[in-house]
Amino acid sequence: MNTGDPFELLLDVEKRCQLNAASLPSAVDNEEKWVGVGFRVGDDKLIAAMSEVAEILDLPEVTKVPGVKSWVVGVANVRGSLLPIMDLKGYLLGEDIQNRKMGRVIVIDYKGFNTGLVVDEVYGMRHFLIRDQIEDEPNVHENISQYVENIFKSEGESWPIFSFENIVKDERFSHVSL
Repeated sequence: MNTGDPFELLLDVEKRCQLNAASLPSAVDNEEKWVGVGFRVGDDKLIAAMSEVAEILDLPEVTKVPGVKSWVVGVANVRGSLLPIMDLKGYLLGEDIQNRKMGRVIVIDYKGFNTGLVVDEVYGMRHFLIRDQIEDEPNVHENISQYVENIFKSEGESWPIFSFENIVKDERFSHVSL
């Protein structure tokens, strides 16, 4: 190495840096991640895949629909489109959310048809590593467990993965009339 030539010195430093950098971990995190929206129905904290959630709203003004089951809240005009609103706790547990105005609406899109599901609380986005997903019996209400697919365990918390797709495929969910 010629220490008199600054350019040669820089080339030597670059060469040594590249040789030593080969053993360092990559700055890019290569682990697969899963993103979902955390929410609560009754006493159960759940998470749903972000891909199943179109948007989250405050409960809009709702018009009641006669002749429907008690868990059908009604329809709302959201940005010029009618959005049917269902009480998820009422559907799953048979009891309405006590203070529905405090609840949030998770809008799901199934085959181009939007439906709003009122939940007790929304916790926002949650990020998990795919390797943190386990197949285990969820510790949730028995009426909810049929819609749960696996669990994420992270930082001492369990997040059962709730499938909105499975709930809309349930024939009981599509029969809202009395």
